[in-house]
Amino acid sequence: MSDDSLYPIVIVGAGRSGTKMLRAVLTSHPDVVCFPTEINYIWRHGNRKMDTDELKPEHARPEIIDYVRRQFEQLSKKFKSEIIVEKTCANSLRVDFVHTILPNARIVHLVRDGRAVAESARRCWKGRPSARYLLKKARWVPPRDIPYYAFRYIRYQLGRFNRHDTKQTSWGPRFVRLDDLVREKSLVEVCGIQWKVCVQAAESALRHLSSAHVTTVRYEDIVKFPLGTIKELFDKLNLTFTEACQDYLRQNISASNLDKWKDKLSQEDLILLLPHIETELQQHGYEI
Repeated sequence: MSDDSLYPIVIVGAGRSGTKMLRAVLTSHPDVVCFPTEINYIWRHGNRKMDTDELKPEHARPEIIDYVRRQFEQLSKKFKSEIIVEKTCANSLRVDFVHTILPNARIVHLVRDGRAVAESARRCWKGRPSARYLLKKARWVPPRDIPYYAFRYIRYQLGRFNRHDTKQTSWGPRFVRLDDLVREKSLVEVCGIQWKVCVQAAESALRHLSSAHVTTVRYEDIVKFPLGTIKELFDKLNLTFTEACQDYLRQNISASNLDKWKDKLSQEDLILLLPHIETELQQHGYEI
């Protein structure tokens, strides 16, 4: 299969922005298949020791490009489809790197209200992933990287039992100074800044790509106006808006949880959070 025949759709967005939901919507189309989980291990292959997910085009060395493309090609052959959807939230920090590897990819940038994201992300930071979830992601660890990640996991588990170890576990896309922020700021602030950094990094990179390959969509528009918003997105992606897709939207997309953050975030939370993200919220049309 030639590189030109690959038609990847790469969803980028901060963690808890609804990227999993959008992946499910896209794969309701009969001609579309997807990686069933995030594949950050694949994207970081060859650069696994970097402290952040902020990979640059120069990190896309020829052997890295070949390896990542091969994973897409294998999935394409397995399901006999040339349209592969992939969503890894950390890609919002490295759009140029992704574009270097998959120059034909259509990139969909999903944006959600940073207050809703911060509230949801805070729960993820406090929680612990299930063994089932970890095993599902481990399925995509490159074989040569297994010893490295296994050692890291064991070291982390041992650290949990060290009563002198107060460092909080990282969750979501890692960027420069994240660990410092965890020590210096409240968790809701960390989550808000994480959202802002992801949105800013993605938008900065996407400005330099062809508009034919880039689409930005808001989570709120999808859940409030699913048929119209997704039809417009499918048109941009050259996908037929099939009856099966429409049925999926009617049955699975709802705006019932849209304002849940208003009950979950206290006034104190908002006082801490808003100074970090107010400008970005207003730029994306969210009322303060």
